[in-house]
Amino acid sequence: MNEVVVKEEVIEETCNFTFKNGEYVEVKQEEVEQKPEHLLEKDIKTETNDDFFENNNSDEFSEDIKPEQRESDSKIENKMSKEACTFQCTICQKRCPRSSLKLITTFEDRTVLSEIFKVEGLVKTNPNFVCYSHIQTIINDNAGKLKLANAPSGKLLRSFITKNKKFIKERESRRRVCQVCHMNKPYCHIYEVSSIHIRVVLMTGCILRGTHSIDEAMNYITNNNGYTCYSHCKETIDKIFERLGVRNKLEFWNCPRLAMSDLVDIAKNFDSKFTVDQFVLAFSTLYMKKPKNVPSNL
Repeated sequence: MNEVVVKEEVIEETCNFTFKNGEYVEVKQEEVEQKPEHLLEKDIKTETNDDFFENNNSDEFSEDIKPEQRESDSKIENKMSKEACTFQCTICQKRCPRSSLKLITTFEDRTVLSEIFKVEGLVKTNPNFVCYSHIQTIINDNAGKLKLANAPSGKLLRSFITKNKKFIKERESRRRVCQVCHMNKPYCHIYEVSSIHIRVVLMTGCILRGTHSIDEAMNYITNNNGYTCYSHCKETIDKIFERLGVRNKLEFWNCPRLAMSDLVDIAKNFDSKFTVDQFVLAFSTLYMKKPKNVPSNL
């Protein structure tokens, strides 16, 4: 049985502040909102589960659900939206995979983010998802500048940076081997593909690009480990768009099913019963899992 090791994180100073009338004001002890013990315990469990054990970047595509024949584009879009586990960043409003986002639950963190990014209502809204890139931006812009900060705002920001620098370092230290390129990559750059249908679509793109043979593709599809770089997802999407002569997801959904017959023929090398509708649904789910901005160095 795996043992859960609870690390005690030491912050330089403990302080309670609130943001009023354009400045940070220290809150007296009796003004701090007190939560019942069982609610505090629930908050701690939520923060731990979401931040330190992010296993929600798998596709969660059910193989038992068979798409209806000749579904309309709107039905496919609705199914795809439910299947793709994406969340919206409160800062940039982009939808991203869960592994690209940090769950923000504390008042102090919400205050810092609200002040820096000028997001209206962020302080009052809980919880929030925020791209790790925004947190990294705060660290890059302010680290090393706040050692002598004595103002409440400076102390709050320093606490935010100290805590998140440690968390991001631990997060990036987790790595997985991509089963497409066989390179060791940070876990945050990896998509765990559990759906056989999505694996088939990914390998269809690899075969079109000439990077995999049928046998190599079959090894990937039948492997129990489906770790895949996000960059390969984007490469497959781009190649299939190019093959169909479309430029975006709307044109893909409106593309005649007959035009996809050669793609399905490739897929049938791995599953003789693979259908056009299965291809469309799997590709749509893959598209929704793709981050908006895939780093060029992946």
